[in-house]
Amino acid sequence: MKRLLFSLATAAALWTAACGSGNSVVNPPPPTGKYSLASLSGTYAFVTNGEVITSATVATPFARVGSFMADGKGGITGGVEDVNEPTVGVTPAISITGGSYAVNADGRGTLTLNLGATSAIDFGIVLTSTSDGLMIDETSNSNQASTGSGNFIRQAAAPFAVSDVAGPYVFDFAGFDVNNNPESFVGEFTASSGVITTGFFDDNDNFTPSSGAMAPGTIAQDSLNPSTLSNFGRGVATIAGQDFVFYIVDSNRVRFLSTTRGMLAGDAVAQSNNIPTAVSNINSSFAFIVAGSSAKGGVTRVGRFSANGSSVSGVLLDTNDSGSFHQTNANNISAATISLDPVNPGRGTVTFTDSTLSVPFTFVFYLSSATSGVIQGISQSSGVATDVADGSLAAQTGGPFSASNITGTYAFNWSGLSVQGSSFKVQDEEDVVGQATVSNLSLTGAADSFQFQNLVSIPDAVASGSIMPGGNGTGSDGQRNTMSVRLTKSSSITVNFVVYFVNPQLAFFANNQDQNRIVAGVLKAQQ
Repeated sequence: MKRLLFSLATAAALWTAACGSGNSVVNPPPPTGKYSLASLSGTYAFVTNGEVITSATVATPFARVGSFMADGKGGITGGVEDVNEPTVGVTPAISITGGSYAVNADGRGTLTLNLGATSAIDFGIVLTSTSDGLMIDETSNSNQASTGSGNFIRQAAAPFAVSDVAGPYVFDFAGFDVNNNPESFVGEFTASSGVITTGFFDDNDNFTPSSGAMAPGTIAQDSLNPSTLSNFGRGVATIAGQDFVFYIVDSNRVRFLSTTRGMLAGDAVAQSNNIPTAVSNINSSFAFIVAGSSAKGGVTRVGRFSANGSSVSGVLLDTNDSGSFHQTNANNISAATISLDPVNPGRGTVTFTDSTLSVPFTFVFYLSSATSGVIQGISQSSGVATDVADGSLAAQTGGPFSASNITGTYAFNWSGLSVQGSSFKVQDEEDVVGQATVSNLSLTGAADSFQFQNLVSIPDAVASGSIMPGGNGTGSDGQRNTMSVRLTKSSSITVNFVVYFVNPQLAFFANNQDQNRIVAGVLKAQQ
């Protein structure tokens, strides 16, 4: 069983097995746009989660978190990273000694980080602004082969200090436990002067949910590598009895990677003071996406609902459970409710029953603001969780969506599982990052793909397709938004998605129809 989703991806596919025949190579036209080498300048905290390939047919979970310094001229001048492979352990504080990067006018590019004189790691990137971007790990050399999806965010100016992490934070850490079983760990904690004073969590470890108050913890400078805190925002923490390394983006966001008891990675985001304190204060529509593992394999769930007090309506949900698709519609829904935890601010649950299924859906969420948060699937059957999955929750605004507001340039990333080859039904990792212009709901651009079986990056594939808004765009009328993306290089694939718009600048999507693929991703307007 594998874990997947943006920032958390598993398994990939052989490009030639997924594609049709053909020998000619098709390249996209020269990129146009506003970006350049100078658009990537400063210190950036990054995270990717995927797999490291240990032989021709074996891959194990693998996560990176770190910080690199870009000089605005195509050079990497320093940095540090930590990596975690559950079957091997953590390799801490690896120095990034140099490197290089390229940025095309459309924001797409490449990034190479040197780890000493003889080792390097490679990424495909696309800028969503000069402050952040999406990335895939596409390393394949004599020292290492690894895959993964993630992102990078420009950090506040150094020096950093433990005191930068203060107040309440909402977190989502996901990956694997010490036995290489899927785990989702979400919750909230409050930090003050290097001490985590209070906290509450919901943990789903290998289909066994639990929740409760967290023991006190710490946020501290690493005594073995003290300079990494002031220079790169790197330190060590203990949260709920588990050890982590962290990288400070700024006082509002901190990136974490566990260093004991398995491999968990994710962000903690500062919780604002405007979160609703009573269910009567909730009056909004929300889009959400979760992904992870089910008893069958990989699972994605993407959907939306409207909440007015404790009343929930307009529920739509699209599920891909290891290639088995199911659509939950508003007219099949009963017992839909939303509630807030009176003791733990921002924590709540959403429940509803699909009359065509025997298992009700239950999700727990933690709001970091009135309009966004993290969400975890905790549905159970006979006392056992059906999923180990989590993701994002965000309020919908700006609808109805149409050609008039879904327009401009967008970065996109999808990640997850692909089953390739009739002779070997194996789920392997697929990571794609790209950029496209959307005009009159047509999509044109370019993308990079990296997959497990052949360990070769497929750069500059032509991306084409379309977005079809359904009904009022929010889905409350029972109509889905869909997207089709075709990637063409020496051959081509077409992937069809269901799309839930958060607003005209952001959408969550997951594939449908294709039973050989279980992928999910994000479409984000470039700024």
